[in-house]
Amino acid sequence: MEIGLAVGGAFISSALNVLFDRLAPQGELLKMFQKRKNDVRHLKKLKLTLCGLQVVLTDAENKQASNQFVSQWLNELRDAVDSAENLIEQVNYEVLRLKVEGRHRNLAETSNQQVSDLNLCWSDEFFLNIKEKLEDTIETLKDLQEQIGLLGLKVHFGSIKQETRTPSTCLVDESDIFGLHKEKKDMIDRLLSEDASGGNLTVVPIVGIGGAGKTTLAKVVYNDEKVKNHFGLKAWYCVSEPYDGLRITKGLLQGIGSFDSKDDGNLNQLQVQLKESLKGKKFLVVLDDVWNDDYSEWDNLRNVIWEVRSL
Repeated sequence: MEIGLAVGGAFISSALNVLFDRLAPQGELLKMFQKRKNDVRHLKKLKLTLCGLQVVLTDAENKQASNQFVSQWLNELRDAVDSAENLIEQVNYEVLRLKVEGRHRNLAETSNQQVSDLNLCWSDEFFLNIKEKLEDTIETLKDLQEQIGLLGLKVHFGSIKQETRTPSTCLVDESDIFGLHKEKKDMIDRLLSEDASGGNLTVVPIVGIGGAGKTTLAKVVYNDEKVKNHFGLKAWYCVSEPYDGLRITKGLLQGIGSFDSKDDGNLNQLQVQLKESLKGKKFLVVLDDVWNDDYSEWDNLRNVIWEVRSL
């Protein structure tokens, strides 16, 4: 139940705070819509609707354990917020792609010039795709907002929690993916290559600025049928900050279904479990949202996986 409470309230509140930041004037989604005056209203409507939902989150979090309808409402809200985040991630990824490819004039000029030029680069297909999904997301959020009174949720203006980062999961809606097909193919080809299939340990990093689509790409690859069929074991874990070897090892064991709760607080025993669970198998481990680059802290986990490669 503690996990449910965290996901239901605190994580959504954190995700909403991220959304508000990305809907700021400097956000790429707003820049894309600014050139289409008739459509800017969608973003205003989205922000107003999110504000109306955010102020009842604390009350919903307190009531979800005793009210299944509130719990279901929170789950639906989380899905809708995830959809909104995914849209913004797609836009940010497209911005990065356009900058890299230099599709409009010379994007190596000043940052202000880049912003002006990039507004002219959006294809109608991409914009209409984003607009349609944005309208659907707003409609879903408004439906949830209309249920606030029926659920008896009360407004709490001063109690919005300031959490860290929203943990990711491996779940992805393929219909939300746009413009990642080449990257997906390249990544899958690399994972299924002969080098990766042998006794060698293959590490495939996905790096980039925040919101560039790294997590989305990892999700699409992780859920691909060829990848599922190739690897005997798969585990996804959102690392975030701060680094915690015990938490990460436990999460990976839970991901592959080998967690033994009796060793819950013993890092050494958990890593022995992980080693035994992976031994002799083809496995794919995804560590998402990695910020800590102090390699000494990763040594224990790395050594466990490194030893397995030759067993």
